[in-house]
Amino acid sequence: MVSKSTLPIDIFPTWARLNDVKFTNVKLQETDEKGIGLVATNNLTAGVETWGLEGAEDKPETEDQVCNSDGEKGERARVETHGHVNNHPKKILQVPHDLILSTASIEEYSKVDQNFRQLLDSAGHQAALDAKLSALNKEFDELIERSSALPFWNSFFWEREAVTIGDWVLVDAWYRSRCLELPRSGHAMVPVLDMANHSHSQAAYYDEDDEDNIVLLSRPGMEMSIGDEVNISYGEKSPAEMIFSYGFIDRESTVEELTLPLESLADDPLAKAKLHIFRGSPTLKLSRSDGEISWQCPFVYLMCLNEEDGLEFKVLQGTNGDRELRLFWQEEDATARAKDFGDLIKNHPLCQIFRLRAVSVLHEVVTDHLMQLSSEISHDELEPLLRAGQIRDGRLQLAQKLRETEASVLESAVIALDEQLALYAVVLFFEFPCFMYAVLAKQHLDQTLPQIPRKLPQVLECQGTFSAFLAY
Repeated sequence: MVSKSTLPIDIFPTWARLNDVKFTNVKLQETDEKGIGLVATNNLTAGVETWGLEGAEDKPETEDQVCNSDGEKGERARVETHGHVNNHPKKILQVPHDLILSTASIEEYSKVDQNFRQLLDSAGHQAALDAKLSALNKEFDELIERSSALPFWNSFFWEREAVTIGDWVLVDAWYRSRCLELPRSGHAMVPVLDMANHSHSQAAYYDEDDEDNIVLLSRPGMEMSIGDEVNISYGEKSPAEMIFSYGFIDRESTVEELTLPLESLADDPLAKAKLHIFRGSPTLKLSRSDGEISWQCPFVYLMCLNEEDGLEFKVLQGTNGDRELRLFWQEEDATARAKDFGDLIKNHPLCQIFRLRAVSVLHEVVTDHLMQLSSEISHDELEPLLRAGQIRDGRLQLAQKLRETEASVLESAVIALDEQLALYAVVLFFEFPCFMYAVLAKQHLDQTLPQIPRKLPQVLECQGTFSAFLAY
């Protein structure tokens, strides 16, 4: 895309005044390690100062005029002013509703601009918030294919080769780093407010007032001195999501989690049908809190079931007359509960076997990912690129920090899944003694219970549970 000249940051206050955005007691300024942010220009105490806008914007809101963005509905800045309690929130900043780029505003604009409507339809509505580079390439290819048939956009974008995949990635990065979730407007981009940096000890939070303007409000009990930064919270996110969306890792965050892709079993004849019914990307989410590992993976239970277990797919005629694929479990329609098979299998006689299958699959996924992470390019191999200036040292440090954090979580997950495998194996030893003796004898499982994964003997032996059975 043809590069455009940029305006210096000094021009920003002028732009703000022209667009009815007013600052009171705050300004834009370079901050330590965070780039440009919002900084207090006066000593602001909860007792005397009102962080607000002059004139009409200083009018107090009633109790039901503000809908809180961080889930704490009804929170108000309660401060002492002239010997009495002031229950009104203290405004730091207000952005007119007309400047908000939300889903609703995009839809409204598309109604009056047919060219934009066509481009929107070509690009699709779903934001690629969790997309990786491969997904962005796919999206870009789809955008080219669909918009090339639109005369206006074909001339504007493609005939002059004005737009590249790099521009698409940049646009995605802009959106990720600036998108906020507003209480009523939902996901949106808000100019000026996106200048506020993230901190766990945030001094302010954003909200929507009764006129749908965006306001930045002081948190109860917070005091600010001249030069202090006015921060907000970007939310509790994993290290990978913080890097991908904002370009940094929050050193104060205690969130330790990662999400891994889950691929269908290569030899599963029902794999495509399961993915179609599941209607989502199969993933494994690992979390560690206070040293304890937990995992979430709804698809793995559906993934590990087959026709012999009572799973069935049928093509039936829907209420609208169209034929559609339906999922049945134990002869009951379970199409709407494709993500609930962890609960659906609870009362089945082979529930423990199903769970063992699921844990075995997850153990393999986690182990493979840990091995892949351990074999990735080393710091020594990157050193020449670092010296040549092709990689910035700060970026390399972020990547190393992310790698260390995720490797630590994966190692803990392997240990936790080892324990679950051993537990289920012991339970199965007592519930299905004939089967477990077959395991001990290393007989082919398809000669005993075909529902058990064929790799189970090796899995049990590798996890140290094989020798435990010999002790019984």
